[in-house]
Amino acid sequence: MLSPDGVPIGPRTYRTIAEADAALTKWCRRFAEQGFYSSAVAGRIALADLPARCRIIENTEDDK
Repeated sequence: MLSPDGVPIGPRTYRTIAEADAALTKWCRRFAEQGFYSSAVAGRIALADLPARCRIIENTEDDK
């Protein structure tokens, strides 16, 4: 899961889309007090728009 700036939101990968979505929700809550996410690329992003501005990168290799 990558932030709007292309930086991973956490130090791990997730086994399912549901796990990634839960991690994204938790990560987005970190910015609730400030009221927005400050992107180095896009400037201020409203919290309501933040999840849609993040990207899930799927691993296409077999886990071994």
